[in-house]
Amino acid sequence: MKRRDFLWLLGVISGSTVMSACGSPNRSAKFTSYLLPPEEGIVPGEAIYHPSTCTECPAGCGVLARVREGRPVKLEGIPGHPVSDGGLCVRGQSSLYRLYHPERLRGPMAREGGKFRPIFWDDAFSRVAGSLKASREKGRKNLFLSCRTTGSLSRLADAACERLGVERLPEYEVYSHTPEKEANALLFGERDIAHYRIEEADFLLTVGADVLETYVTPVAYTRKISSARAGGGFLWYHVEPHMSLTGANADRRYTVVPGRERLLLSFLLHEVLEKKSPNVRLPGELLAAFPPTTAEKVSRDTGIPPESVKEIASHLVASKRPLLIAGGVSTSQPGGLESAAAAALIQWASGAFPERADFGKSENYRAVGTLRDMEKLSARMGGGETGVVFIFRTNPVFSLPQRLAFRENLKKADLTVGMGEFLDETMREADLILPLSHSLESWGDVEPRRGVVSLLQPVLPPLHDTLSDGDALLGLLGNVSGKGSAGSYKDLLAAAWGRRLGETGRSLLVGKGYIEETTPKKPVSLDGRRAAASLRGAEPTGEAGKPVLYLTPSLRTFDGRSRILPLLSEIPDPLTTITYGPWISVSEATATQSGLRNRDEVTIASADWKAALPVMVQPGLPPGVFVVYRDALPSPPVRTDPRTGGSVDFIEGIGISKTGKTVEIPILSGSFSQHGRGLIPDPVHLDEERRHKRWTLYPEHAHKEYRWAMAVDLGACNGCAACVAACYVENNVPVVGKVDHLKGREMSWLRIEPFYEKGEVDFLPMLCQQCDNAPCESVCPVFAAYHNPEGLNVQVYNRCVGTRYCSNNCPYKVRRFNWWEHRRPEPTDLMLNPDVQARGVGVMEKCTFCIQRIRAAKDRARDEGRKVRDGGFTTACAQSCPTGALTFGNILDKESKVYLLAHSRGAYRVFESLGTEPSVHYLQGKKP
Repeated sequence: MKRRDFLWLLGVISGSTVMSACGSPNRSAKFTSYLLPPEEGIVPGEAIYHPSTCTECPAGCGVLARVREGRPVKLEGIPGHPVSDGGLCVRGQSSLYRLYHPERLRGPMAREGGKFRPIFWDDAFSRVAGSLKASREKGRKNLFLSCRTTGSLSRLADAACERLGVERLPEYEVYSHTPEKEANALLFGERDIAHYRIEEADFLLTVGADVLETYVTPVAYTRKISSARAGGGFLWYHVEPHMSLTGANADRRYTVVPGRERLLLSFLLHEVLEKKSPNVRLPGELLAAFPPTTAEKVSRDTGIPPESVKEIASHLVASKRPLLIAGGVSTSQPGGLESAAAAALIQWASGAFPERADFGKSENYRAVGTLRDMEKLSARMGGGETGVVFIFRTNPVFSLPQRLAFRENLKKADLTVGMGEFLDETMREADLILPLSHSLESWGDVEPRRGVVSLLQPVLPPLHDTLSDGDALLGLLGNVSGKGSAGSYKDLLAAAWGRRLGETGRSLLVGKGYIEETTPKKPVSLDGRRAAASLRGAEPTGEAGKPVLYLTPSLRTFDGRSRILPLLSEIPDPLTTITYGPWISVSEATATQSGLRNRDEVTIASADWKAALPVMVQPGLPPGVFVVYRDALPSPPVRTDPRTGGSVDFIEGIGISKTGKTVEIPILSGSFSQHGRGLIPDPVHLDEERRHKRWTLYPEHAHKEYRWAMAVDLGACNGCAACVAACYVENNVPVVGKVDHLKGREMSWLRIEPFYEKGEVDFLPMLCQQCDNAPCESVCPVFAAYHNPEGLNVQVYNRCVGTRYCSNNCPYKVRRFNWWEHRRPEPTDLMLNPDVQARGVGVMEKCTFCIQRIRAAKDRARDEGRKVRDGGFTTACAQSCPTGALTFGNILDKESKVYLLAHSRGAYRVFESLGTEPSVHYLQGKKP
């Protein structure tokens, strides 16, 4: 093109851009807003951090919302928070998608003629008031069913129900931990979950409880385990009947025959009583529920080798500060009450109360009911005795078994009022919908455990015509009573915090986002005689080797509530690397025996239920054991434990048969084997690598002040994928969907690779290695990929023409090509991080070590006349990691943590013999 033609074309383009800007009200409004004076203390272009609490699950982790131009664009953990201490799980990192989800309810609605139509809030409240009055006149009961609530909201709900004449039902959670609570109530009079101080233990035995994934407060447990390991002298054994992420990360994992955990625990109880605590005496009638046995008999019954049974017992006896946690799949099955009781007795006999297991800081699950409570509720509604039924932030139509007929019986109420954020399965059955605000649009507080108050505060005005949980309840109170507005929930909270915490405490809560009250440790006393009547002898039930299906919670979607978040479907399941769609996990032995392969569709059936799912062959899963995430089966066929009333997520005697069909599910891992490539090398191979002399044809780069690098501790990485979610949100990585995943077109800049070797699984985080001699740079025809003075392999998106040569030349396969112009539906476009360019179609993209954060840190340092301090900032992935496995910094600083880790004996670099000189250093972390 001639120079004159080029300038002419440039002028045409520039002129049309100006004209289009003048005619666009949206662009004009945005431009004008930057000319107006900002709020006091706000500097345009700089982020503001507001503390709040994650509400994606009941754990109550503290979060810092990073706000830019009046909208939150990233969530990070609050350092020092008593629950999460700066960590955040994959669901918490993804929860920003809930705030901006295009399917959120936008205003109150009423069902008319079988369809919903918008109404005003006053009209909605008036309808509720009229229905409540009519129901009372007819002698019908008005009911309020909610999810687990704590703190001020729980107290307000109690008061509102009392004043409105509404019966508040036991709260409903899919995972209510009923067997553990019932065992604690029978033995100690405490119907709750104890707070476990894992960091103070020297030996931890977990039985079935997936403490790294979903059990009670997984980020807290993850941090505690990491802290205990960092202190040295800590050992962790895990016993489970299936394969879990928790089991994969324990120092030792033992597979037990389904339903036989209580036999092992009974043996361990007698070992502790005889060898560790001979002065402890249990009532004879209680001890009769756990008859003595031998290690050999336990081995025959449980499938655990006898030497392993003895090893577990010896560690439990010899340890000075042992701790045992039983729960999850090992208590939500027949005999689960005995397993929970035996575990609690071992805690008591080994002196864990109240030092390492404390009810003084219990986990606030007292008000949570059971599956039996839901059976009673459904029967009451079916009997035609209910008037108005409020369903508050819970989805029983989806999660309850079909045998309860909850959906059908709900229709027999005079009026069903759904209160939530989305039109889920339960809300679709409601007559009146009251939309609730997201937690980042609301004032409130959460008490995840006793003595901890965590703040909820709005970081932006409500995006839609919604009310916060507290304001919705106050609106009902004011309108139903006829006294008008009952005031704002914010004012009520301020007064309550002032009374409870004082002015100083209230200011501290709002400033830090949390406050931890001094709560004395609570000793427990054993009431064995009362417990003995409810426990039976620990004899085997069921038939060993009989096919069993476990319905388990999901790391990505928990009990199904997080299915709505698109990012969680984009991130692979850590054990299988499957992204979109449900599946059934089948053991390698069963697959070989039945001729099953990945993606084969099978029919799973029991006496009164069947379903069709594709197969995923899962290494490490024992023969005859099948696993399905519970949210993959709407209205799952779970039973009710006759003694505890809890859910039995354990289906015996299932049949499995091929349908002859193949279902396309995205399995992102090409292989679960390293194929001898030494991605996670043995120590011998490390020494061999170090003996090789380095040769290179590349000229040496000069790094004057900074060379950014990362150290990855594979011993600490547990594969939870929180870093992957953080990278997506921080760097505006698009969610591409199932179709592109099936074509191998995923866009993730960071992936977690599981490798199964010798009965163990290791997780390898793989991102751009920021090579010093980067193979991608030399083949780029337009110099879009180049090496910058600080050691980063930079990608200039505006230069890239999409030849994909760089991707072909990258031995780590960490570059991604944009096949589409990824358009984000409103209001998800508000979620974009303005510090990072949103890439368009036809360009390559990759990890940049969060270069936008590097620039911000350098700007601050320059303003203060200094260099960037070690630990002064970090990448999004490193910041989010609950285990602290990722360390980022300047490797030229010999005092920096990343330098010390990169030069430690166990450090290595992937494919180091290629001579690419990566800036990512891995620390070998084999289990002891």
